[in-house]
Amino acid sequence: MNAQRAWQVALGLTVAGLVMLLAHFDGTGLRGVETASLDLRFRLRGVKQPGPETVLVLVDDASLAAFGRWPFSRRVFAKAVERLHSAGAKVIAFDILFSEPENSVPAKLRSAANGESGSLTADQRQVLSTALDQLGSDSPDADFAEAIRTATNVMLPIALPLTGPRSDDLPDDVAEAGYLKLARSPYAPVFPLRPVASLVPIPVLAKAAAGFGQVNIAYDSDGSPRYDYLALPLGVDFVASLPVRVAAAFLDVPWPQVSVALGAGVTVGPIDIPTDRAMRLLVNYRGPRGTFPVFSLADLIGGRIPQEALRGRIVLIGASFLGNSDSNSSPFGSTQLSGTERMATIIDTILHRDWIRIDITSSSLVVLAAVLLIAGLSSAAASWLPTRAALAASALPLVIWCAAAQIAFLQGIWLPIAWPGLALVAAIGATLLFRYWVVDRHGRYIMAAFEHYLAPDFVKILAGQPDRLNLGGETRDITILFSDIRGFTSIAEQFKKNPYELSRLINRGFLSPMTDLIMNRQGTIDKYMGDCIMAFWNAPLDIGDHADKACGAALAMLDEIARINKMLMSEPATEGGISSPINIGIGVNTGECIVGNMGSNQRFSYTALGDAVNLASRLEGQSKTYHIDIVIGENTRKAAPSWAAIELDLIEVKGKEDAERIYGLLGDAELAQSPEFQKLLARHEAMLRWYRRQEWQAARAALRRCRLYGAPLQEFYDLYEERIDFYEANPPGPSWDGVFVALHK
Repeated sequence: MNAQRAWQVALGLTVAGLVMLLAHFDGTGLRGVETASLDLRFRLRGVKQPGPETVLVLVDDASLAAFGRWPFSRRVFAKAVERLHSAGAKVIAFDILFSEPENSVPAKLRSAANGESGSLTADQRQVLSTALDQLGSDSPDADFAEAIRTATNVMLPIALPLTGPRSDDLPDDVAEAGYLKLARSPYAPVFPLRPVASLVPIPVLAKAAAGFGQVNIAYDSDGSPRYDYLALPLGVDFVASLPVRVAAAFLDVPWPQVSVALGAGVTVGPIDIPTDRAMRLLVNYRGPRGTFPVFSLADLIGGRIPQEALRGRIVLIGASFLGNSDSNSSPFGSTQLSGTERMATIIDTILHRDWIRIDITSSSLVVLAAVLLIAGLSSAAASWLPTRAALAASALPLVIWCAAAQIAFLQGIWLPIAWPGLALVAAIGATLLFRYWVVDRHGRYIMAAFEHYLAPDFVKILAGQPDRLNLGGETRDITILFSDIRGFTSIAEQFKKNPYELSRLINRGFLSPMTDLIMNRQGTIDKYMGDCIMAFWNAPLDIGDHADKACGAALAMLDEIARINKMLMSEPATEGGISSPINIGIGVNTGECIVGNMGSNQRFSYTALGDAVNLASRLEGQSKTYHIDIVIGENTRKAAPSWAAIELDLIEVKGKEDAERIYGLLGDAELAQSPEFQKLLARHEAMLRWYRRQEWQAARAALRRCRLYGAPLQEFYDLYEERIDFYEANPPGPSWDGVFVALHK
């Protein structure tokens, strides 16, 4: 083994590591490292000034001092809406839920007053009742609703709980909170969050509002809210987020014209908002707290905000005071960012089309290829450079990738850093360790000793695990293939005066091309026995569909031998040509065998032993009996049911006492689904059924219908016609079970 081999193996380890890392990315500490690197990229970029479209009006500590305890009366918010409408705000959106009514006179108070009949005179009770009625008709909710209705541009939030009693339908008052237009999407959506109900404004406010949007916040594994879900499923609806509703209203795009492509994004007029398959938009944070213009609600109601600061703008009304929980972490320091300012960030991102793309599905393979390329180059350098120089140079690819990730971030693409960095470090480390522990000590010896007569994949395993060069084996479920040239004696007769040409013919016309076909389909060549090949699948490497691989190889061998015959029969005999075609028979069987190094301490080989191997050899021999090129065992048929195959017989092969059900492999899955083959299969099964019931006339009639399939099965049906004639003249008796005893191998 040399330096080139070292970096190839190291790169292979890197690829395997990448697969495991990507498969378990979200379940490991890598996710935390990746999100921390994303926060660092925000800080390296610095503050990005938002556009002038959005301002915030917050319930702060000064507002609490001015209006008393929280929550405020709805009349306070009605006054705020009136002020904003008068100032010419284009869109007003609340980041405060109004899901409960404000009762000016609690029902318990009214009941208690009416119950004091013993201590009040009739006149006093009348006065108290009149006062309570006046208070009851005094409705802050109605005043707030009237202000909203007059403004005509007020958006209200709804919440979508993820737990609790299930209620999948949106109330009628907020039914249009869902997207009304679905666009075609190239991707299937994935919804990790599935709300079970909705928490909506009270009906009087809902009827007055201009629109609604959900304000759910989903937190990442470290507790940070990095995404906004532009759509969440609830029953048959996909509820839009409030930032999308606000952006559409600001752009004068009617809500029915806003479309959602589930799993791909949302289109708001001229703006196509990209999302990942979960309908998430990464929040492109502008800066720390206070990056957007912020005013106090007390100043708004007190008339202390210039109208120019509000005219034509989006005004978001929320809460941010000491003790309020509506604040979250952001990439810019430890100061919490109010939820309303986070919403402003999302709206600004949409309006200025300034997203950070996380839907890089189309380019993810490019990212992976780039990482593998850098890892390969780094491993190659580590293979040929002196060890100290390789260690010094190992940091360079990581620096290059981090710089590329930051440049991509500035262009609006989130390239991963955690797993590529780990992969690059692993590539260098694996190469250096491999050089030290394997190449220098065992590599050259193993390659020199085994590369000429073991399968290449097995040589790779031995190179990494020299301790496997011991005698012994393991039990594995494998699929075995035997292939032999029919009529080899007559072929050899043509070359009795030139045995070298016979050897050349067998090598180039059979062994070499068939070996390539088998190994290209992940098969392991066990041995050559003259004109016979033995191969198996699922050892030494695990192959889940090994029976399918073997069936595919068998059919490919028939196609290849037809091509070879055409070539050889066109050549003159003096150049190795033949006068009659080469025909082969193939037997395939699946079962448990002992697979491993068999032999002596001085010489051994990797091979398979077991009853399944013996049966595969017998099936190859029976291909002559049944005039079928490929005969497969029942276990192979069960493991590979999609191929076009017909049952041949119940047979007791030489050397076995138990009957085996055997099948003839005729073609691939496409042939199996064809109407012609399905018709043949039904007729063939009927023929076997009548045959085993000793209904000879019915069996013969079914056989005649089977012959309509064509020439490939005529000799096979000749065999059954001879049997039917024989058994009709010599009934086998009621104890006959339909088993055919094969007297020859």
